[in-house]
Amino acid sequence: MTPEKPATIWTRDFISLCTANLALFMSAHMITPTLPVYLLHIGGSRRDVGYVMASYTVGAMVMRPIAGALVDRWGRKKTTILALLLAVIATALYSVAGDISLLTAVRGFHGLAFGMVGTAIGTMVIDTLPATRFSEGIGYFGLTSSFSMAITPMIGFWLIHRFGFPILFLMVMLLAVLSLSSSLLVRSGHDPAGDPPNIDLPVSPRPILTGLLEKAALPASGVMFSISVVFGAVMSFIALYAAEQGITNIGPFFTAFALVMLVTRPLSGRWADRGGAVRILLIAHLALLLGLVTVGLSHTMGGFILTGVLLGTGFGFFIPTLQALAVRYVPVNRRGAATGTYMISIDLGIGLGTILWGYVAEAAGYRAMFFANLIPIALAGVIFYRFIHSRRPACPE
Repeated sequence: MTPEKPATIWTRDFISLCTANLALFMSAHMITPTLPVYLLHIGGSRRDVGYVMASYTVGAMVMRPIAGALVDRWGRKKTTILALLLAVIATALYSVAGDISLLTAVRGFHGLAFGMVGTAIGTMVIDTLPATRFSEGIGYFGLTSSFSMAITPMIGFWLIHRFGFPILFLMVMLLAVLSLSSSLLVRSGHDPAGDPPNIDLPVSPRPILTGLLEKAALPASGVMFSISVVFGAVMSFIALYAAEQGITNIGPFFTAFALVMLVTRPLSGRWADRGGAVRILLIAHLALLLGLVTVGLSHTMGGFILTGVLLGTGFGFFIPTLQALAVRYVPVNRRGAATGTYMISIDLGIGLGTILWGYVAEAAGYRAMFFANLIPIALAGVIFYRFIHSRRPACPE
């Protein structure tokens, strides 16, 4: 008797969703590092950069819980198509938003669309995967965003310098159209109308806020909030700082950053199981400290590439390890709330950090702003120290 062949991951639906996600992230990764350059080009200030870039994160954060309800009640495919249609509209509006106020509104609208599609397409991918190869499929799907970051920012800066901003905006929109077109090829889609009726179970009533947040996840989320404040500074201002040093295409920084994250994210889980999450987070903390010092001293492309390697190592180790710690100490029925708490900390950190660092850069310059990012890193260290000691008996070493 021959052994049964394992169920395949690479179905038409899965490939279509991977293509849609790749195109979506290419669109996002092309506009995110280049938009600050455009803002200064049309007369915006460094403070304006902070507000415009933060509006995207705020939009995504507002949409996440709404998108979750839409996905479950209206259906995965319908929600995904609607979200991608909104993304196409948002990307088309960049080319006609010629002042700071309009760009802030367009960027926030783009964030709403991205927050919706991220929830919807991620859920639809889960529905397409066989249970026996679930983790493997999610891993392949996640590679699309990392691959996008490795190549797209460099292409975006090349387009600016070769053809100008109108062609950049056109390419961003066409990638969103490709994402929408790929999603239309998906044949299956969970239909809530086919679900069995809900069975009323006794539940403990929770206030709305505590129902959405999980107290046990707050220590790890507090560390991630501080780290995300730094992430917002890097993503929003690194291109402008590099231009000040005479480097007009900072794409290689993003390539180094993404490639290192591509390696460190899967390694972090394996090493944490063997050596303990504490050691992984200590390495991550040291890498971010060195990365911020390096970026503040960088004058050449080589220095920025080294910065990308160090920051990619830090973020690559921090993000998945802290997410695992956020859900480790909560009951199974509260893991969703714990994950939500963790994701909100990322959105808040990036959004508030981007606004804050815009003011700092305006007042003191980019170099001082990046050195000032050592403060939230120190705060993360304090929270991390208290978190480790409060959980030490149960934390694997």
